[in-house]
Amino acid sequence: MSATLQGRVLIVDDDPDFSTVTRELVEIEGYSARLAMSGAEAMQLCHKQPFDAVLLDLKLGSASGLDVLRDLRSQWPDLPVIVVTAHGSLESAAAAEREKAFDYIGKPFPSADLIAVLRRALEWRAGRNSGKSEPRSAQPPTTAIVGKSPAMVAIYRMIARVAATDSTVLISGESGTGKELIARALHDNSLRAGRPFVPVNCGAFTETLLESELFGHVRGAFTGAAGNHRGIFETASGGTIFLDEISETSPAFQVKLLRVLQEQEVRPVGAPEARLVDVRIVAATNRRVRDLLNSEDFRQDLLYRLSVIHIELPPLRERREDIPLLVEHFLQRSGAKLNREVTAPPETIAWLSSMAWPGNVRELENAVERAVTLNAGGRLLPEDFTQFTPTPFISLPALSEQVMEADEVRPLAGTAQTAVNSWVCELPCSLTEVERKHILAMLRYTGGNKLRAAKLLGIGRFSLYRKAERLGIDLDSLSVESEGMRDGV
Repeated sequence: MSATLQGRVLIVDDDPDFSTVTRELVEIEGYSARLAMSGAEAMQLCHKQPFDAVLLDLKLGSASGLDVLRDLRSQWPDLPVIVVTAHGSLESAAAAEREKAFDYIGKPFPSADLIAVLRRALEWRAGRNSGKSEPRSAQPPTTAIVGKSPAMVAIYRMIARVAATDSTVLISGESGTGKELIARALHDNSLRAGRPFVPVNCGAFTETLLESELFGHVRGAFTGAAGNHRGIFETASGGTIFLDEISETSPAFQVKLLRVLQEQEVRPVGAPEARLVDVRIVAATNRRVRDLLNSEDFRQDLLYRLSVIHIELPPLRERREDIPLLVEHFLQRSGAKLNREVTAPPETIAWLSSMAWPGNVRELENAVERAVTLNAGGRLLPEDFTQFTPTPFISLPALSEQVMEADEVRPLAGTAQTAVNSWVCELPCSLTEVERKHILAMLRYTGGNKLRAAKLLGIGRFSLYRKAERLGIDLDSLSVESEGMRDGV
């Protein structure tokens, strides 16, 4: 499908890899694109030829993209400039808005979000050139939530009832189930919809950086703090902050966040006094709430405060009736992006619906996009997915159900021969030792891959490190095979 608007796009970014990928996305949509590695080069290109939209990174080496934004706005006030901010620089979005940026999006971003913003910018530009006065929407683009299963209908009902309130919401669910989509839906259907929606991946920051990004800091608060810095809680005033992977935060940070929730004020690092803030908090975790309640590394009082409203997203394997809808949705989106028409016959849909999809909706989306990209016949068959399909994974809940169905747990006599994906220990055995052996067994199953082991255990990577430290497991130097043999794994 070719683009309905002709557009000349200038991409200003000093990261050559990011610039190249972005250029390819823009050109796939039928627009022309030029690259600039610095603000000076961008200004030179704008003087040489006209552009219809600009994608501008806020950090251009040692220079600030805000200065480039001011120069562009002063000389070409009708040129829409879309600001792109890195994941750790979301607080700059408010400053970009004050400088009259057309819109801003965070790195990394879904390609669909980038194209949606770019299309709005070009439509606004076309309206300005034709003399029409078309106000631009202040709403960020959102991705539709697809599903008609009873489980998803219950989610929709919950969103409709909760969105208009300011209650804190905790969203739980496995990785890839769409927790951020639910958070965005809560924001977009609330009275705060016209204000910022700022997602923060808590697991991507160290404790010190996370505190500085959220609460801000004053000059001299720590080494490298050359000036005052407003945190996301202040720059997102009136809006919603989405705290993803909240269970990966440290106990010390949890105490500070609890105070923010209780007092509605933040104290920037190094500041003598607190500042009032007005934001709604939506948090998310890929761990079960009942597990967090029994966890030693997450405060119960904070959990109670965050989960005033609790929304639990079902994994894709528990709503298989939605898979055909999701496949069709992803087929249309991938086909539009690649300008190709590809269909999936009923037998392929049935095969896809039979898969476990441990990565949930995100894994299904990636699989469909890859199959569409490589398909040559216009019809997707199961073999189009064979290179993507993951190896069968161990369903830990299923194993637990088998244990619960047994009449009793019997001690194992003699030396047990261990399968590569199981563990045994002789009873009686303490709960701590069982947990230690279970973690070691999962490390053996994943071949020492700590990230995958954490996902299969249903915890975050940092939680795995904390548990390993408490249980005396050295993840950095551990030989899984030798440790497993020593512990009977």
